[in-house]
Amino acid sequence: MRSYYLARQMLHRDWRSGELATLAFALVVAVAAVAAITLLTERLTQGMGKESAELIGGDLVIRSTREPDPEWLALGGQLGFRTATTYTFDSVLFHGDEMLMAGVKAVSDDYPLLGNLQTRQDRTAPLQIEEGIPSPGNAWVDARILDRLNAELGDTVEFGATRLRLEKILAFEPDQGNSLFQLAPRVLINAADLEPARVLGPGSRIRYRYLYQGEAVDELRDSLEPRLGVGHTLIAPTDDDNSASDALLKATQYLRIASLLAIVLAAIAIALSARRYSERHYDVSAMLRCLGARQPEIVRLYVIQLTLLTGTCAAIGALFGWLAHLGLLAVLKPLLPIALPPAGPEPWLVTIGSAFLLMAGFALPPVLRMADTPPLRVLRRDLTPIPLSVWLIYGIAGVTQLSLLQLLFDDLPDILPVLLLAALAIFTLGCLIYVGLGRLRRRTHASGGLWQRSIRNLAANAGTSATQVMAFSLTLMLLLTITQLRHGLLDEWRLQLPAQAPNHFAFNIMPDALPRLQGALEESPARMEPFYPVILGRLMAVNDLPPEPEDGDEENAADRELNLTWTRDLPADNHILEGQWPPEGDSVSIEAGYAERLGVAVGDQLRFNSGGYTFDVTVSSIRSVVWESFSPNFFLIFSEQVLGDLPTSYLTSFYLPPESKALVTRWLTQFPGMTVLEVDALIERLELVLSQVSLTVELMLVFVMLTGFAVLFAALQTTADERLHEGALMRSLGASRAYLRRAYLAEFGLLGLAAGILAMVGSDVASAVLYQQVFDLEYAPSPWLWLSIPFLAMAAIAIAGYRGSLKVLKVSPARLLNQ
Repeated sequence: MRSYYLARQMLHRDWRSGELATLAFALVVAVAAVAAITLLTERLTQGMGKESAELIGGDLVIRSTREPDPEWLALGGQLGFRTATTYTFDSVLFHGDEMLMAGVKAVSDDYPLLGNLQTRQDRTAPLQIEEGIPSPGNAWVDARILDRLNAELGDTVEFGATRLRLEKILAFEPDQGNSLFQLAPRVLINAADLEPARVLGPGSRIRYRYLYQGEAVDELRDSLEPRLGVGHTLIAPTDDDNSASDALLKATQYLRIASLLAIVLAAIAIALSARRYSERHYDVSAMLRCLGARQPEIVRLYVIQLTLLTGTCAAIGALFGWLAHLGLLAVLKPLLPIALPPAGPEPWLVTIGSAFLLMAGFALPPVLRMADTPPLRVLRRDLTPIPLSVWLIYGIAGVTQLSLLQLLFDDLPDILPVLLLAALAIFTLGCLIYVGLGRLRRRTHASGGLWQRSIRNLAANAGTSATQVMAFSLTLMLLLTITQLRHGLLDEWRLQLPAQAPNHFAFNIMPDALPRLQGALEESPARMEPFYPVILGRLMAVNDLPPEPEDGDEENAADRELNLTWTRDLPADNHILEGQWPPEGDSVSIEAGYAERLGVAVGDQLRFNSGGYTFDVTVSSIRSVVWESFSPNFFLIFSEQVLGDLPTSYLTSFYLPPESKALVTRWLTQFPGMTVLEVDALIERLELVLSQVSLTVELMLVFVMLTGFAVLFAALQTTADERLHEGALMRSLGASRAYLRRAYLAEFGLLGLAAGILAMVGSDVASAVLYQQVFDLEYAPSPWLWLSIPFLAMAAIAIAGYRGSLKVLKVSPARLLNQ
């Protein structure tokens, strides 16, 4: 108990003197970063899981082109799941003299299991949340169906052998997802209307979905998977893919990496600050030894101090991290249509644990060394404790970092090799700097100019100088890396959604209408993409073998109709990865992801069927495609020689400003066979995602910048006492303030220049690895950074170091020497 009270008094004294300010600041920022990210990622992971479940319609979904076994629904009921069924198909609606091919979705009574349908009573009415589905005999329809059929709400339309009353305008389906072609004019009806309509029969192309909502998802999955056959696919929320969740996923990855870099920087600042703190307390430890304190008692005294300090900083950092995560969630709130669940205890345990791990790994070794301070130091100030083993110090730090990474990253085995290589590179860098400074000392003369004397002074303290250069360069490297990642992500997101991105897709354009439609678009304010011929076809064989369904999903292989096209002009968002462009003769260019799923390469043979016509082609190239560009894109692009004689229609996309939307109705009247999809809502959603996620990324950069400043200050403080003593001696020997001012600027400028060059090398390597391995981006080094960063680092560190040495210029040498 006596040790506790003494430790508390010493901690209070050290805090008032400012000895612990840098160490505490670095620890608070690191803990805040960990708390913010762990709280945010856990809540987002849980929330995105629920949102993804809503997007696919349930916690588990069976999708099929063949009617599933009704017993599978009963199996879900036995396990406590709510169940529902949807049937989706195309059918013709008639109203007077008008007819329209519409996408019909028939749903069972319990639909939707998650979320709510939203409707309008008329075109201008506010949205209305529905608790159920249309009653038998009624239909909720897309507003475009009313336009195409010249109908109003309350009218009836013919649907097979029955009639349906158009009751409401369908505005939103919770399970529509973000797929573009799910935005086709929809008719939502009660499944009870299918039998009297008699629209389905043998050979009808129907897409079935069995929806499940409940808790025992893994148990249900394990029960269903052995029962599934060809054509049945089991889908979980984590299997859903859309551009919004992709952007949010990459932003989450960035935040986790940013928090990791903030921790690394904080660890450096803590290590440097703890080293200076221990050096300034050698006298205190020696006095305690003289007064009879044993080494274990001194260790216990300082461990109690560190524990109290860590607990206080952890509480403050956790509070700031909680507030920061609320701020980040406020920024992301428009992207989260559901309330996020509260975080569990794990993020708080990780946060507190990270604080104590950081202090134990990076502040404890210098404290352990203080206990070995010889009592004779009270008479001989040159005596210092015996240095600890280098292997012990680096071993403790390494184990600490690995423990932190294990807490924060589930994919530690994937990033561990990169981290070990980085640690090896840093150690090698320190050795090279130390050796290089030794050689520079031998090549310079004490009587040389200002720059030579500055180099010689740095070389005289090679160990300290190497430590400072490593700290500066590593800090700059991490700041540059995270900043370049930010720019890379933002640039990629901007490219996904350029200004005036196409907001309409037009298809089913007949060849005879093509010239007139092109003329109408050219005369309008529309900005159009190229027109592409479209032919429906099916893949029949790969190298004379039937294509294997992916994960049992026959719809993704032979049973799926593909849009085939031909062109000699490579689409703007496509890039050839392998092979030759354009396709010549009996050849085809295939999208990279589709090629990977089929397991084909350049030179392989594919067989297709279109309308009874079978043809073989050779893969001539593999392309990458930016699917989020809102331009027409295709898995397969043929030569005209292969498809030119087949019946075709055309497809295009175009941007039309809001004030010109009335032109769409005119064009639909002029070209009655054409179908136009408006995707403004989808674009607005994506714009919101990108803007809010970009802001989140920028806000997280603040944590890294703060810890970077802490490292810079701590590194400068490590040699502050020596420089003050040296400066006082030089002033006593006649050196002017102007000379010392120039000497400090030159010395710190050289440190900054070396750190800037090394930081650029490390940043380019780290950025290239992270761009390609983590974020799937292309990285190109910036010559402007190479020209600017070394000199900016030189100027920044020179100014910071000079300001930190002002005391020697303002205080009398006698007073400094007596301290």
